Formats: sequence, structure tokens, C-alpha cells
Amino acid sequence: MRPKIAPYLFIAPFFIMFIVFFVGPIFYGIWLSLNKVVLIGKKMDFVSIKNYANLFSNPMFYQSLKVTMLFTLGHGSTHLLMALGAALILNLKLKGRIFFRSAFFLPVITSLVVAALIWRLLLDSHLGLVNMGLRKLGLPGNYRWLDSPQLALFSIIIIDNWRWFGFQMVILLAGLQNIPAELYEAAKIDGANPFQIIWYITLPLLFPVIFFCMVIIMIGSFQLFAEPFVLTQGQGGPANSTLSVALYLYQSAFQYFKIGYSAALGYVLSIIIMGFALFQMRVLGRRAGLR
Repeated sequence: MRPKIAPYLFIAPFFIMFIVFFVGPIFYGIWLSLNKVVLIGKKMDFVSIKNYANLFSNPMFYQSLKVTMLFTLGHGSTHLLMALGAALILNLKLKGRIFFRSAFFLPVITSLVVAALIWRLLLDSHLGLVNMGLRKLGLPGNYRWLDSPQLALFSIIIIDNWRWFGFQMVILLAGLQNIPAELYEAAKIDGANPFQIIWYITLPLLFPVIFFCMVIIMIGSFQLFAEPFVLTQGQGGPANSTLSVALYLYQSAFQYFKIGYSAALGYVLSIIIMGFALFQMRVLGRRAGLR
């Protein structure tokens, strides 16, 4: 029996940890979402789907979903274009490319809270360097970047792009370096110009990597939390213009102590993310060679 039992004993620690810290919390979270939780006295009253009904009848949920969708659309499109452009340029044999690769990746390993606080100072409407720089160039320099409902979410998109595009750039660079050089040489011999080489060789062969980046950008965008939390002191202002679903979940759980309601919100957010990921797989997966 020992040879038969030994393999299961070796893999048992992983499965125990997996069940305790992953599977268990999933089912416990589902149970919480079906209960009204009173923290004082640790009391739970079963309310069935009432938390979900309250969620879908709450205008704040739709506002947070709108903010998250706008952020995902604005951040996802600009983020991928920035990363792809930087990867294409830094894949060339240019002087100093190693330095710029490191410089573009540096924000990724910078503390998110520290980066957000620095940007909060830079975007200050009175003493911020961004407005001062605009005034030096003779442009209007009185923008209320973080205090205006029209500009606050746009400012967060800029900050998030600055912070994360280096990560996607590294992934795209790895994909570019796996494209055979012989294809480029053959295209040049046939008289193809740089634009044609990128359009007909680079982008089609790089599309599986681009698709992967699109999926992880979408998933990360729907989980927007830290930037609006730090920049607005956890309020999602001004006028809820930066209130993401994840931030609304935090407020519901840790400011208003609606534990069951926030658990329901978390599972709805998970379903939304899964739905968009499956939609991307359905629409673009075949072209990326995944279907």
C-alpha cells in the first residue's frame, strides 16, 4: 500500500491549502451573500436573494458600474496602444533602449500608494507641477484635475496608464522577440515598407500576445480600487465620478458594515468579469488560436 499512498501524501498539503484558503472562502462568501450579517454578536439572518435584489435596485451600484465601464473602455484602449507603441520602438536596435525599457517598467514596481500620493501632489489645482507646466507653456493652467467630476476619472486613467503600461510592454516585447527575423528579411527583399511589415507580419503573429494583454487589462480595469481610494480618501468623489465597483464594495463592507450586501456585490462583479472574459474569448479567441 505504501507506493500507492505516497503520491497522495505528497500532494495532500497543496490540496488542503487550496480547499481551506480558496474553495472554502468561495462557498462561505456565497453563504454570506444570502444572509444579513450583524457584526456585533456575530449574528446572521438568512434573507435568501434579498441582498441581490437590493443591489440591483440601488442607483449607487449602477453609478459604480458606469464608472468602472468608462474606466475600462478608456484605460484599456489607450493602455494597450501605449504598450504596443513602446514595445515596437524599443524592439529596434536603438541606443539606450535598455535604459528606456527599465525606465518604463520602473513604475510597475513602485508602491501604488506612494505613486498615487505623488500624482496627487502633481495634479494639485493650485501648486501642482502639471498646471504650473501648462502655464509656463502659455496654456490654461487652472484645471481641477481631481476636484472636477469631468476630469477626475480622466486623471485616474492617465495615472493608471503611466503605472501599468510598462508591464504590458515587457510582455509584448517578449512576443516581438519570438517572431523569426527571417520573415522580416524576406519582406524587405520583396520591397515591403515598415508600415506593411508591421501590419502584415508583426501584428498577425503578435495577436495571441495582444489578446492575452487585452484580457488581463480588462480584468485589472474592472478591479480598479487603489487609485480612487488614495486620491479621494476612499470617497470616490467628486460626486461619485470615481466610485468604481471595487471601491463601492469596500465602502459597503467597511464603512457601512453591510457584509452580506458587499458579498453579493463581489460575486456580481466576478460574474461580470467572467462574462466579459468569455465574450473576448468568443469574439477574438479563434483569431488568437485559442478556439
